[in-house]
Amino acid sequence: MAKGGPTGCIGKACQYVIVDDDASCENGTGGCTTAKLLDAELSGFHDQNLIKASRKIQEILDSIPADPRGRSLALLSTNFGALLAWVDHTKTVPRNKGVRPTDDDARIAKALRLKEKIAARAKAS
Repeated sequence: MAKGGPTGCIGKACQYVIVDDDASCENGTGGCTTAKLLDAELSGFHDQNLIKASRKIQEILDSIPADPRGRSLALLSTNFGALLAWVDHTKTVPRNKGVRPTDDDARIAKALRLKEKIAARAKAS
């Protein structure tokens, strides 16, 4: 198991909520998953190159020290790709506060502080 914190998001209903400088998760529509790459057998869609890459990436994830605040290491999914983030699974965020994966791309890009190139793509869509 990764040292990146306790197991957090498991299942497809976990969604992230970004409020200011904090990320948390709640039950919802998805978009937040545990930062763990699975080890699978060779197949037509998971070849030897992907097996090696997955193992190397997982080694890097496993080497990340646990978060001193107790947050979980997670992958936040967007229409642009995934962002590795520390996520708190103990907070409750009011429905009228925060940015969620169901919001528009520009709002998500701004909340996640995505680099300028990606943020510009979000505004154009």
